[in-house]
Amino acid sequence: MKSFIGCSLSEKFHSMKKPHHFRGSRCMASATLSARGIGRRPTALLATTLRERQPACPVPQAVPSSIASKPRLSYVGQAVAGGGDGISPDKTTYGSRLEEATGGVLRPPTISRPDTEFETKLGVQFVEGREGILITELNELFEKVGFPRRDPDRLRVALENTYHIIWVRAAKQSRLARQGQIIGFARATSDGVLSATVWDVAVNPAWQRSGLGRALMERLTKKLVEAGIPTITLYAEPQVVGLYEKLGYVRDPDGIRGMAFQRRKKEKTGLLTRAA
Repeated sequence: MKSFIGCSLSEKFHSMKKPHHFRGSRCMASATLSARGIGRRPTALLATTLRERQPACPVPQAVPSSIASKPRLSYVGQAVAGGGDGISPDKTTYGSRLEEATGGVLRPPTISRPDTEFETKLGVQFVEGREGILITELNELFEKVGFPRRDPDRLRVALENTYHIIWVRAAKQSRLARQGQIIGFARATSDGVLSATVWDVAVNPAWQRSGLGRALMERLTKKLVEAGIPTITLYAEPQVVGLYEKLGYVRDPDGIRGMAFQRRKKEKTGLLTRAA
């Protein structure tokens, strides 16, 4: 997550550069001292005056991360998501619709375009598992789509502990990518039995609007449904909710949003610690 609790690094950086409002405070302090008949202003008094005019550092506290602003969606199958007016706010009605449409069993999404079509027309291949993924390239992909760059060692461990990964690589050299380069990615964490959550869906901007994002989600969701996992969720950016709804995802009937504790700075040591 980008934000930290307490004073940010940018605040400290700008204070070192002495922006205009600090210079204004200095002038006001000088004028006040002159009005009182004091000659050259004492350094200690000026420092005290400036400190009083600086905004106070907020008290560290646990705050929800950016995930809290994202709608949570759950997979119910295209037959349910595509019927009626979307999702009923009544959970009982929602459950009845699911039972009626699927017999209580999730149906995997339809694969709208086969792998061979993507390889023939776009020169790309779908790969399952983490083998062959270069951490540096994955981080570069994340940065291109606006995700934060991850610590390489921690990202490697995250992939090792991911339930299922599907990614897209360039099958041949082109002006857009080198052969074997990762150009699309999606993964899901899960206990393997009860629930799964989809994370980090990303497609290189040069390859967007080619159907790769939809194809990744169709294949990943199909894998999870066929594994017998009954609850599949994700947290979507508001502007792409429509895409996921076409794939059989619906907004949570209770309007649940996610919350997470972020890492924060210790005030004195500068070390990062979990907010508790």
